[in-house]
Amino acid sequence: MVKNSTEKSLEQPKEPIIIDKTDRKILYELDLNGRATYSEIGKKVRLSKQAVKERMSNLEKIGIIRQYFALIDVHRMGYTFYRIDLKLQNVTELKEKYIINYILKLPKVISVLELHGKYDLAVLFLTKDIIETDNNIKNIKWKFNKYIKDMSFSVITTHTRYKYGFLIDKKQEDKEIFMGRELADIKLSLVENKVLSALGWDGRMPLTKIAKQLEKSISSIKNAIKNLKNKKILLGFTTLIASQMLGYLHYKVFINFQNPSQEKERKLEYYFRMNPNIIYMTKSLGRSDIECEIIVRSIAEFKKIVREMQYEFSDLIKDIDTYLVLNQLDTSYYPV
Repeated sequence: MVKNSTEKSLEQPKEPIIIDKTDRKILYELDLNGRATYSEIGKKVRLSKQAVKERMSNLEKIGIIRQYFALIDVHRMGYTFYRIDLKLQNVTELKEKYIINYILKLPKVISVLELHGKYDLAVLFLTKDIIETDNNIKNIKWKFNKYIKDMSFSVITTHTRYKYGFLIDKKQEDKEIFMGRELADIKLSLVENKVLSALGWDGRMPLTKIAKQLEKSISSIKNAIKNLKNKKILLGFTTLIASQMLGYLHYKVFINFQNPSQEKERKLEYYFRMNPNIIYMTKSLGRSDIECEIIVRSIAEFKKIVREMQYEFSDLIKDIDTYLVLNQLDTSYYPV
């Protein structure tokens, strides 16, 4: 597992790190499959497995590869994501770090985003229990009330993860992964649940290590992974990349509709899918009708994409609100 401490991950490089096309292709292949073997990646990028291993180790060492993790459709187990956005006031850098560290220790935190814009932090939780949700919000309010200027709440209904086409200026239409289309209450065995939790922390964790941790045979771990895939809970594996270190800007975009229709929304979603700079689409109950995340090389490139959306979908888009993502701090992608 590749993991950074909160303090270390808050640091941004003074100058972008330059990597070659081969490293970009390796990162792209790891985005497609975070558990791909060195040999499998080597065949795609025309390198030996040893050369791939050395390049990956270097990308991990310098912090470009932040984490490998499993793509999990938690909705099929009856879970829901909810998010609170916080606008802070009267906080020093040290106090903000303290607030972030406190939030990261709350039950079932998936991630914390540091933002620049109307809000300063976006906190993503996982829950089945509305009481637990209420308790988490109250804990934050009670402890940091004097530092919170504003707070908003939303419930994530569906989200789609597109591939990191921006790395190689390529969008593969059939590579997106949908999560949340079906809310179910599928039960997991104890072994399946523990395997899922382990892979949520480290998507490349060797089967031998998982088996040792759980005191199970390798065959039982393989069967658990197979069952999770058959239940359409474990959808794949991917990699968290520190795109800011490569000189990219990461934006969250919140869109509200006017005169919406299914046909208009599908056309917008197709636009998202085909744009290599768009990596996520989210639908939620709360502050906006739809959200997307965009990674670009410059503010000018970002403004061009936003203007293009506004022009092409002027009959659908009422307004757009944007935030710059400064940093992403993660715990587990299945903190259960």
